[in-house]
Amino acid sequence: MKKLYKLFWGICFIFGGIGVLERLIVGKKLLNLGSYITWGLWVSLYIYLVGISSGAYLFSSLISFLGLRHFEKLKRICLLTSLVALSSALLTIVLDLGHWERFWYVFIYPAPSSMMSWMVWLYSAYFLLVLLQIIYTFRDSKKKAHILAMIGLPLAIAIPVCGGSLFGVIGARPYWHSAMFPIIFLFEALLSGISLITLISIILGFAGQDDEGLFNILPRLILGLLIVNITLEAAVLAVPLWGQVAYHIQAVKLVLFGPFWWVFWLVHLGLGSAIPLFLLLGKANLNKLSFASGLIALTFMSVRLNIVIPALAIPELKGLESAFIEKRLMFSYVPSFHEWQVSLFIVTLAVGLFYLGMKLLPALEIRKSG
Repeated sequence: MKKLYKLFWGICFIFGGIGVLERLIVGKKLLNLGSYITWGLWVSLYIYLVGISSGAYLFSSLISFLGLRHFEKLKRICLLTSLVALSSALLTIVLDLGHWERFWYVFIYPAPSSMMSWMVWLYSAYFLLVLLQIIYTFRDSKKKAHILAMIGLPLAIAIPVCGGSLFGVIGARPYWHSAMFPIIFLFEALLSGISLITLISIILGFAGQDDEGLFNILPRLILGLLIVNITLEAAVLAVPLWGQVAYHIQAVKLVLFGPFWWVFWLVHLGLGSAIPLFLLLGKANLNKLSFASGLIALTFMSVRLNIVIPALAIPELKGLESAFIEKRLMFSYVPSFHEWQVSLFIVTLAVGLFYLGMKLLPALEIRKSG
């Protein structure tokens, strides 16, 4: 069975790799982006992976900061997941950039008033911190690892908050322009990160050694975070609808009733919220927990798509959509085959890096760690 999984992974990796090679050769010509909708599937995937990374790392830091001994054995998985997700996210956004050679401008020409600059600086510090903490944790340098976890806690909070602020400060896009976004991004990161960590820990067999009752606590933790996220999201969607300000509710209506209504109602609300709620509210068992956490973690990509694309699909000026008729001047967007192909490469790369990390990191007996 393992050989079959590896074969499937290899096929996906090669197939996706061809897409990356095309991206390197022809640039962004194969993307369905334009002058109006400039962010699409790859930016959504980037935000999704960053959320998982910061959520997993924040969970690890909270375990150290609060002395949560029940969760101690999950710290190594949290750190490895965080590094893999962050590396994959950074590769995704690099592929989305038009001029890679200018990445260093933000360091040489700093702009303290730019939220994008703050994100780059924070991510750079965050990457180095996670890397150092992994080194010390897997070398069993507990004191140094603990100190780094204390330093990393505010940074882990700042990463999703800064990501939400990047959208929240854009006044020209009413759908994004909300003080709720930094808070939502923080709780969404925790929910998606902890859900994925739960799924991975069950797959790796941690449940068979659960003397601390860890897997009795995790369902309640995920359930609480899910309810908080549903409440926050309901507020963000309901308040503009209640106010009935036309320009403010166009993007919300696009999410709820537009051509891709099913992404919200079926994928996010149905598979990613209603079914996990039903499973977690009942008597918990490993099958229910793994299914619920897997659904939340995997369908969370729909949340990111519904954050990024709808705001850009609304014309900033009335009549702009009919002023020019050209392929790159459209307010509709569907990811191209090439975009899905490269996204498949990113996902398979992340799976491969995690597997490699399990095999190569010193003393990584994950099932015995803690």
